[in-house]
Amino acid sequence: MDRRKRDTGLRWCLAVALILCGAAALGGWGGWSATPAPAVAAGPVNDDAGDELATTSYDGPMLRLRAAIGIHPVKGADRRQIARDLRAAAKRDGYGELTDATFAVFDKGLLETVVPELTLVLPEGASAGDADRFMRDHQPATVGFYTARPVLVHHLTFAVVPAAGVTPAQAQAAEDAEGVLSDSLNSYVTTVQPAGLTVRYFGAVLSDGQIEAVRQAMGRAARVPAERVAVAASEPGPGVDLAHGMPDLTKHGGGHH
Repeated sequence: MDRRKRDTGLRWCLAVALILCGAAALGGWGGWSATPAPAVAAGPVNDDAGDELATTSYDGPMLRLRAAIGIHPVKGADRRQIARDLRAAAKRDGYGELTDATFAVFDKGLLETVVPELTLVLPEGASAGDADRFMRDHQPATVGFYTARPVLVHHLTFAVVPAAGVTPAQAQAAEDAEGVLSDSLNSYVTTVQPAGLTVRYFGAVLSDGQIEAVRQAMGRAARVPAERVAVAASEPGPGVDLAHGMPDLTKHGGGHH
C-alpha cells in the first residue's frame, strides 16, 4: 500500500476515535465502544418495517434492552409537566435519568391498540417491572393510562471526519439542509467536534437500510465516501446479540394501568 494512503487511513481512524471519545465526554453518555460497522449489502434503503421491529445487523453493544413507559394523558393535560414530574420522581427515588423516545419503540401489538403520546425510557439495568412499580408509586393524576414494557432500542453514534476544505460546521449545515437524517432518525443530537462531526441516536431499532441512508447522507455532507462514516456504540457493555434471533421480550415482565 502507498505510504501516503496508509498514513491518511491511520490519521482518519485516529480522528474518528478522538471525536467519538470527545462526544462521549461532552454528552455524558457513560463511555463508548468502538464497534466496527458490519458489512451492509448494497440495495435500496427504503426498508422501513412500519410498526414491526426492524431487522438489523447492528446489534451487540449498539442494541440495548431497556424498560419503557408509554403514557396516554387525560384530555387537556400538559405533557411537558407530566414528563417533568416523572423525571423529578425518578431522580428522587434513585432510578436515574429518564430518556425521551418515540412510540415507535413499542411492539406492533400495543400500537394496534393505543399509541402513547409520551414515551420515557428508564436507564440501563431497570426492568419493566421496575418501570411499572415506579408508575404505580408516582402516576400523575393527569395520566389516564400507562404501559410499562421491555423494549429494544438502538443507542449508537455516527462519526465522520470531513474531507480537506470542509469544516465540521459546514458538514452539519449540509446535513441539515438535505434533511435525510431527520427523515431516517426523527430524533438525534449532532455535535460539532474540532476534528469532525458526531450524530448520536437513541430510539427505535433502525434497519440496516436506514443506517446506510444516514451514512450516505453524512458522507455526502462531509464529501467523503459513506464507508468513511463510522458507526459505534454510545455506551459500554455487551448489549443484545441477535446471532440466535430476537429475544422473547414477554419474559421480561411489564404492566399497565
